[in-house]
Amino acid sequence: MVCWVRAYSFSRGERDYPLAQDSQSISLSSCSVQLAAYTGLVISSRGAYFATFEKVIVRALSQAKSSVPMSWVTLLWSMDAAFCFTLAGLYLLVWWKQRNGWVHLLFSCSALAAGAIAGFELMSMRAETTAQYGAVLRWAHVPLWVLLVSIVWFVRLYLRAGRPWLAWSICGLRTVVLILNFLFTPNLNFREITSLRHLSWWGGETVSAPVGVPNPWTLIGQLSVLLLLVFFVDATITVWRRGERRRALIVGGSSIAFITLALGQSALVIWGVIASPFFISFPYLGIIAAMGYELSTDLFRAVQLAQRFQASEAALRESEARINLAANAANFGLWLWNIRDDKLSVTEKWRKLFGFTESEPMSFARLLQVVHPEDRERIKQLVQQMFEHAGGEYESEYRITR
Repeated sequence: MVCWVRAYSFSRGERDYPLAQDSQSISLSSCSVQLAAYTGLVISSRGAYFATFEKVIVRALSQAKSSVPMSWVTLLWSMDAAFCFTLAGLYLLVWWKQRNGWVHLLFSCSALAAGAIAGFELMSMRAETTAQYGAVLRWAHVPLWVLLVSIVWFVRLYLRAGRPWLAWSICGLRTVVLILNFLFTPNLNFREITSLRHLSWWGGETVSAPVGVPNPWTLIGQLSVLLLLVFFVDATITVWRRGERRRALIVGGSSIAFITLALGQSALVIWGVIASPFFISFPYLGIIAAMGYELSTDLFRAVQLAQRFQASEAALRESEARINLAANAANFGLWLWNIRDDKLSVTEKWRKLFGFTESEPMSFARLLQVVHPEDRERIKQLVQQMFEHAGGEYESEYRITR
């Protein structure tokens, strides 16, 4: 962009002067027209001409190129990352509110890693040198490790399926892959990246794809993803047999398809079968979307259950109020015994009849203390009969001492 200063001189009249980029007299923050009023400002032109003027108008001439629209490749991969990061933030907040929901934390880690992989893929496609490409590919193994480990344990906890030995084998093998990745130069996938192939895509887009010598140790990484595929097949079969067929299809079926796609595409690129950049972030995005859909369905059901529970509680309180009114009118006292916890839930009228205070905790043993000593054994036998016959209707009269 070329910036000019229009000076209104006392002696020469109106004239334009180019403004140096390092000038400190006036600064531009954008291409929009800016007005500034100065008095006694001195500006130098090429011919050592000095003009003193009263008003300066700074304007950006149309010699600057119009703003270039964002690349559709950048936009698409950025949307991928943004979607994953948004889900990661939402479910991290869910886990923060409910710390025992480890499934939400694992899903958040998976989505965060998938978004990071999309960012690394975009950087690799924009790489200009083989060194840049190799470094990006090396560090991309870190979020890939997080993604695969998180997915494995998400399936174990959420679907309650998948063989444990397969889960541990995937995590262990992937950890070995991560360590080897930082031992090899430039990374685990390539022994050497000899050049970058610049591919022309639709819309005039140019992306970089690697050309190099595959590293035989990359087979270990591909084996770990193959084990992940087997793990998902096993988990899907288990969930299907359990009768949860919709969940098996959405989470298990989609994950099997997307993992197969990611494994196949990355292997073809590494072994030089196809000339293409890596785009495994989109298959993993499909897995994240499927898992997120199931989790959102569960959250929606939880909200519905909470609403029903609140409605039932309101109805119960109303019913209790009616019963209390009827019992008080008949001079009755009602009590409910939680046998497991040995706690009595009693009405206010009952407390008054038995002589207990409002704040005193109640138990069956405490009730027996106010029963007449001659009637206590009979009450105990009656309760024992109820236990032996799994309940029933019994009537008994006993005296109380207050």
